[in-house]
Amino acid sequence: MTQLIGDRLVVAGQTDVGCVRTLNEDCFLIDQRSALLLVADGMGGHEAGEIASARVVALIHEHLDRMMNAPPATCTTASLDQVLDHDADEPTLDEVPNPVYHMVRDAINAANADVNLTNQEKGFDNGTGMGTTVVGLWLPPFSDCPVVFHVGDSRLYILRDRKLVQVTRDHSMYQQWLSMGKKGPRPSQNILLQAIGPSINLTPDIRFQEVAPGDVILLCSDGLYGMIAQEQIAQTLARANDTNLDHLAKELVTMARDGGGKDNITLILGLFIP
Repeated sequence: MTQLIGDRLVVAGQTDVGCVRTLNEDCFLIDQRSALLLVADGMGGHEAGEIASARVVALIHEHLDRMMNAPPATCTTASLDQVLDHDADEPTLDEVPNPVYHMVRDAINAANADVNLTNQEKGFDNGTGMGTTVVGLWLPPFSDCPVVFHVGDSRLYILRDRKLVQVTRDHSMYQQWLSMGKKGPRPSQNILLQAIGPSINLTPDIRFQEVAPGDVILLCSDGLYGMIAQEQIAQTLARANDTNLDHLAKELVTMARDGGGKDNITLILGLFIP
């Protein structure tokens, strides 16, 4: 079902167990009141991943929803080129005066502490136990630009002028290997450096994201982008309009299943309108 977030973002979401798994450990949220989009991909074995993803989505939502009653000063818009230039030096959270960064960081840290405490109570060592990735976009009315955040390898893409750009950078051994110039043996693509829950401490990526009317966004778990070539994703997103998002979301799920469907498949598709 298509939903309107604020007055400028139309979205639709889909999730599917895929062709191999028997349990869907993914979770997603589209909340109109708090203008929040979340996709989480749980891990940790039977039922544990499902619990972690649902719990983290609920906790981040609850934390940011409370912020709607105490809005900060309006955020400052960054240029798209600067935001997407992963080679450029990025400010630390302490160097950024905008309180929205800290709200998101606090929400993620609170969710991590909750799941990690459960792992400790069950006897898991630090770095083990159930966990989840998360990728989110928050567009509260007191902010003139969305905030994008993630932990792990769930991703956010933007299609602008028919060009697909991966905004988030995976917290994975494979991405680290790529960033270091492919030195040494190629690691598996599914070994994560960060996830919410297993470790006491983590460092989420949080940034403001400039958007423009006509931009198409895609938040998704690796069960989608791991089964479909980026060229196919770009071609599908290029057909997006404010009436067909639900259809295109279902089409992307079908494409991932046809590509093998080796994992759960979850996505939120959005279009910024004038």
